Amino acid sequence: MDEIVQRVKSSRSESQGGNVILMHDSGGDRTQTIKALPRLIDYLQDRGDHVVSLAQLVGADRNALMPVVSVEKQWVTRAGFDVIRFLERFFWAFMILATILVLLRTLVVLWLAIRHERRLRRHPPPLLDEAPPVSVLIAAYNETKVIEATLRSVLNTRYKGEVEVVVVDDGSRDHTADIVDAVAAADPRVRLIRQPNQGKAKALQNALQASHHEILVMLDADTQFQPDTIQELVRYLVPPGVGAVSGHVKVGNRRGWLGRFQSLEYTCGFNLDRRAYDEWNCVTVVPGAACAMSRSAIGAVGGISDDTLAEDTDLTLALHRAGYRVRYNPEAVAWTEAPDSVTALAKQRVRWSFGTLQCLWKHRDMVFNPKYGALAFFSLPSIALFQMFLVAVIPLVDALLILSLIWGFGLAIVNYAVIFLLVDLVLAVLACVMEKESVWQAGYILLMRLVYRPLLAYAVWRSIFRTLRGKWGGWSKLERRGTVLIGKGRESA
Repeated sequence: MDEIVQRVKSSRSESQGGNVILMHDSGGDRTQTIKALPRLIDYLQDRGDHVVSLAQLVGADRNALMPVVSVEKQWVTRAGFDVIRFLERFFWAFMILATILVLLRTLVVLWLAIRHERRLRRHPPPLLDEAPPVSVLIAAYNETKVIEATLRSVLNTRYKGEVEVVVVDDGSRDHTADIVDAVAAADPRVRLIRQPNQGKAKALQNALQASHHEILVMLDADTQFQPDTIQELVRYLVPPGVGAVSGHVKVGNRRGWLGRFQSLEYTCGFNLDRRAYDEWNCVTVVPGAACAMSRSAIGAVGGISDDTLAEDTDLTLALHRAGYRVRYNPEAVAWTEAPDSVTALAKQRVRWSFGTLQCLWKHRDMVFNPKYGALAFFSLPSIALFQMFLVAVIPLVDALLILSLIWGFGLAIVNYAVIFLLVDLVLAVLACVMEKESVWQAGYILLMRLVYRPLLAYAVWRSIFRTLRGKWGGWSKLERRGTVLIGKGRESA
């Protein structure tokens, strides 16, 4: 305000012409200008200047310069301003509330994940006294490029107990069944079952019926186990009351920006969350890509359901409902083939989002139900708010921020955007440290915000519209490349 007054006082009228002082703030906060006006007017009048209206200055009728607005138009104008004011207040409230919630959740997840890491280091679960027999279940559909490597990774296990591998070919139109037949001919531990194309859930149901053992290990046909993965899964499943164990899924094809983004998402999203959720027994999904379950637990909840497209999430929540504990073992590592094109990734994430919405609706009575503890008050609400709602909305906020900066009034929300980015970066760094990944990988989180997350938002919005239309979806089979490399060689895959 003082600067405005000083500038006016320093101006001097000339004998011919004069000075024009335009006071505005580009549509921003005009508080200082309004406070300065009385002082400026008093100063100008004391100096002998005349303060007149624009109409007096140009000698025109006031109504010609500022026409009287009719009552009807005044109402419309006020309504428009009220809507704009409401949207502005709502946006600010959303930004503040979202920032607080993201910070709180991040702190809780990090605290739980660090506690989980320290607990396992100090008190690791005991090794197996004996190795019970295990049935490995694989549902396969058009997996010619990957199925043999998957089977080899399972058969090369260090697990000392009996292992049977049941592969259900879900009406493949390629040579998947022939490859499995050839492996089965060389190794009697492998059995092939053929069925008409009915979807993954039906294939797993048939594999379950055909298997013989109490302990069931499941993996996707494009996923490769490390030699000790089965042992680590069984090790966590043996204690009484445990119904399922989630493995540690990593991206095995990190070539290009899309693979690296997905790898970081698995590291600082899925796997870090499971570390935290394991502390409070609120793991929301035991992924079909790598997990172990007990046959009796699956039978107690009515088997593998085909009600949703996320049969693994559905089954996990059903196990919680029945009172079973669901665990996560970060040492049970499996390498999966992530989509390597934008089209394939969008297709996968639409199916995941749609299946998640189905599961949230099917098990909605568990949310905020004290019977289910942290699952009801922490992890399930986190899915709805942070993995669905904010994923869908945040890219819109980012776009609004960019437009606001271009238009010149976005500086006010830059602080919130910076906080979001810093939270993401800190979370990524700590996750990489815990997962023994390169810390430099965490830098991709900044690019993910602008490039990768809009794609995830698209998947959420599309699944929401599909839900509103009542449109069902299928297995959404992705084309495999066979580019998974286990361990150190994965970076060059």
